[in-house]
Amino acid sequence: MTDHSFEIDPIGVVRTPFERPADTPKQGVNEATEGEVVLSREYEPGLEGLTSGDSIDVLWLADDADRSTLRVRDGERGVFSTRSPHRPNPICRTTCRVRAVDGTRLAVTGVDMLDESPVVDLKAPMR
Repeated sequence: MTDHSFEIDPIGVVRTPFERPADTPKQGVNEATEGEVVLSREYEPGLEGLTSGDSIDVLWLADDADRSTLRVRDGERGVFSTRSPHRPNPICRTTCRVRAVDGTRLAVTGVDMLDESPVVDLKAPMR
Protein backbone atom coordinates (compact mmCIF):
# COMPACT_ATOMS: atom_id res chain seq x y z
CA MET A 1 0.00 0.00 0.00
CA THR A 2 1.34 3.45 -0.87
CA ASP A 3 2.07 5.77 2.04
CA HIS A 4 -0.65 8.42 2.08
CA SER A 5 0.07 9.78 5.53
CA PHE A 6 -0.55 13.43 6.29
CA GLU A 7 -0.89 15.75 9.24
CA ILE A 8 -4.08 17.25 10.59
CA ASP A 9 -3.69 20.43 12.58
CA PRO A 10 -6.44 21.19 15.09
CA ILE A 11 -8.46 24.34 14.44
CA GLY A 12 -9.43 24.72 18.09
CA VAL A 13 -10.59 22.86 21.19
CA VAL A 14 -13.86 21.94 22.80
CA ARG A 15 -14.65 22.95 26.37
CA THR A 16 -16.86 20.50 28.24
CA PRO A 17 -17.53 19.52 31.86
CA PHE A 18 -16.08 16.03 31.26
CA GLU A 19 -12.66 15.32 32.76
CA ARG A 20 -12.69 11.50 32.54
CA PRO A 21 -13.91 9.15 29.80
CA ALA A 22 -16.28 7.45 32.27
CA ASP A 23 -18.10 10.77 32.72
CA THR A 24 -18.96 11.29 29.04
CA PRO A 25 -22.39 10.35 27.67
CA LYS A 26 -22.53 7.64 25.02
CA GLN A 27 -24.19 9.87 22.40
CA GLY A 28 -23.91 13.64 22.72
CA VAL A 29 -26.88 14.40 20.48
CA ASN A 30 -29.11 12.69 23.04
CA GLU A 31 -27.84 14.89 25.86
CA ALA A 32 -28.55 18.45 26.96
CA THR A 33 -24.98 18.99 28.17
CA GLU A 34 -23.63 22.40 27.25
CA GLY A 35 -20.12 23.10 26.06
CA GLU A 36 -18.15 25.46 23.89
CA VAL A 37 -16.11 25.08 20.71
CA VAL A 38 -13.26 27.59 20.74
CA LEU A 39 -11.50 28.08 17.40
CA SER A 40 -8.15 29.71 16.72
CA ARG A 41 -8.59 33.32 15.60
CA GLU A 42 -7.64 32.66 11.95
CA TYR A 43 -10.68 30.39 11.51
CA GLU A 44 -13.27 32.96 12.64
CA PRO A 45 -14.33 33.83 9.05
CA GLY A 46 -15.34 30.19 8.58
CA LEU A 47 -18.13 30.62 11.14
CA GLU A 48 -20.00 33.10 8.93
CA GLY A 49 -23.54 31.87 8.38
CA LEU A 50 -23.82 29.82 11.59
CA THR A 51 -26.59 31.00 13.89
CA SER A 52 -28.35 29.95 17.06
CA GLY A 53 -30.48 26.87 16.49
CA ASP A 54 -28.28 25.40 13.73
CA SER A 55 -26.89 21.89 13.98
CA ILE A 56 -23.16 21.42 13.48
CA ASP A 57 -21.04 18.27 13.27
CA VAL A 58 -17.92 18.72 15.38
CA LEU A 59 -15.06 16.52 14.17
CA TRP A 60 -12.60 16.04 17.00
CA LEU A 61 -9.74 13.79 18.04
CA ALA A 62 -9.91 11.38 20.94
CA ASP A 63 -6.24 12.04 21.56
CA ASP A 64 -6.06 9.63 24.52
CA ALA A 65 -7.71 6.74 22.64
CA ASP A 66 -6.15 3.30 22.28
CA ARG A 67 -5.11 3.27 18.60
CA SER A 68 -4.44 -0.48 18.57
CA THR A 69 -8.06 -1.47 19.26
CA LEU A 70 -9.84 -3.31 16.44
CA ARG A 71 -12.47 -5.22 18.45
CA VAL A 72 -14.76 -3.82 21.14
CA ARG A 73 -17.59 -4.95 23.41
CA ASP A 74 -15.63 -7.95 24.67
CA GLY A 75 -14.61 -8.84 21.11
CA GLU A 76 -18.19 -8.99 19.81
CA ARG A 77 -17.86 -6.11 17.33
CA GLY A 78 -15.25 -4.72 15.02
CA VAL A 79 -14.42 -1.12 15.88
CA PHE A 80 -15.53 0.14 12.45
CA SER A 81 -19.09 -1.01 13.18
CA THR A 82 -19.26 1.20 16.29
CA ARG A 83 -18.78 4.80 17.40
CA SER A 84 -16.04 3.85 19.86
CA PRO A 85 -13.29 6.48 20.13
CA HIS A 86 -10.73 3.66 20.38
CA ARG A 87 -9.65 3.05 16.78
CA PRO A 88 -6.57 3.37 14.53
CA ASN A 89 -7.35 7.01 13.71
CA PRO A 90 -9.46 8.34 16.59
CA ILE A 91 -11.44 10.89 14.58
CA CYS A 92 -14.83 11.35 16.22
CA ARG A 93 -18.00 13.16 15.18
CA THR A 94 -20.54 14.72 17.49
CA THR A 95 -23.62 16.55 16.25
CA CYS A 96 -24.29 19.59 18.43
CA ARG A 97 -26.93 22.33 18.47
CA VAL A 98 -25.55 25.87 18.27
CA ARG A 99 -26.80 28.09 21.10
CA ALA A 100 -24.76 31.20 20.25
CA VAL A 101 -21.86 32.40 18.12
CA ASP A 102 -19.51 34.98 19.64
CA GLY A 103 -16.33 35.67 17.67
CA THR A 104 -14.37 32.41 17.65
CA ARG A 105 -16.61 30.76 20.25
CA LEU A 106 -19.60 28.54 19.58
CA ALA A 107 -21.81 27.81 22.58
CA VAL A 108 -23.28 24.37 21.87
CA THR A 109 -25.51 21.70 23.38
CA GLY A 110 -24.97 17.96 23.01
CA VAL A 111 -21.27 17.57 23.82
CA ASP A 112 -19.85 14.13 24.59
CA MET A 113 -16.11 14.85 24.36
CA LEU A 114 -13.49 15.24 27.06
CA ASP A 115 -12.61 18.81 28.00
CA GLU A 116 -9.85 20.28 25.80
CA SER A 117 -10.29 17.68 23.04
CA PRO A 118 -8.78 18.98 19.78
CA VAL A 119 -11.29 20.06 17.12
CA VAL A 120 -10.21 19.33 13.54
CA ASP A 121 -13.24 20.51 11.56
CA LEU A 122 -16.83 21.70 11.70
CA LYS A 123 -19.40 20.63 9.14
CA ALA A 124 -23.06 21.29 8.53
CA PRO A 125 -24.90 17.96 8.84
CA MET A 126 -26.23 16.26 5.72
CA ARG A 127 -29.66 17.44 4.72
